[in-house]
Amino acid sequence: MKNIKIGVCGLACSKCSKFKEKKCPGCQPSEHCPLPECAKNKDLDFCFDCKDFPCQLHYNDGPFNKEVLDFHKGE
Repeated sequence: MKNIKIGVCGLACSKCSKFKEKKCPGCQPSEHCPLPECAKNKDLDFCFDCKDFPCQLHYNDGPFNKEVLDFHKGE
């Protein structure tokens, strides 16, 4: 079985449009995706572990659409 890298956002990096477009270096600090730095600053492995998930960073820059985020938020 292939080793699958899961990003802090919760997506498999190979399925992320930002990763495919070379706008995400795979959960390293990047101007195109603030999620890895935020998770690192909060000492979290995944955004889903954050009490604020989904936060405005996800709505503005994350890989999920608004409907998925609203579902997780309970709206």
